[in-house]
Amino acid sequence: MSSFTVENIPTELCNKLLVIYEEMMWLAHRPSVTESQARAWYTHVMATTLRRRLRHFTGEVSKEAAKNTVVPLRLEHFNRIQTKLTGLVRQHKKLAKPNPDEFIQLLVECERVRIVTFHENYKALRAKGNYIEAGIELLSWDKLRKDRQAELWKKVLQGKLNIQKYQLSKII
Repeated sequence: MSSFTVENIPTELCNKLLVIYEEMMWLAHRPSVTESQARAWYTHVMATTLRRRLRHFTGEVSKEAAKNTVVPLRLEHFNRIQTKLTGLVRQHKKLAKPNPDEFIQLLVECERVRIVTFHENYKALRAKGNYIEAGIELLSWDKLRKDRQAELWKKVLQGKLNIQKYQLSKII
């Protein structure tokens, strides 16, 4: 649904991500900080300030989330952002020269989200992102009824992601 890429990230956002990368890697080199803790600088501290500019909705909704109006819903990072970013920190600690471009590319890839139920979010986590193994079936946003689209927009998407690339009429 989105064509958000590294190439079209605004300069100001790119500069902020460069600073976050430097801070995260500084933390990673501290003797008492694990790679996971350094990664948390982005995922648990700084991501909240950037999510509306970086996070993108794929246009995919689990079948359960599409039909069930009473269960808690989640925006799921199906590309396993925490695992991949921790791995990147581990690799980059060994580099002689920093590589912020790889960090930014990873964020563009991993800040794509789908709508799933709370329960499915944990099933996907346990299945290491394998939706087939987790028993999660995905539907395309445009296959949902307009009233359900509007409800999901209001409950789950509004204010939580970058909508510059979307036409609002396609979302709600």
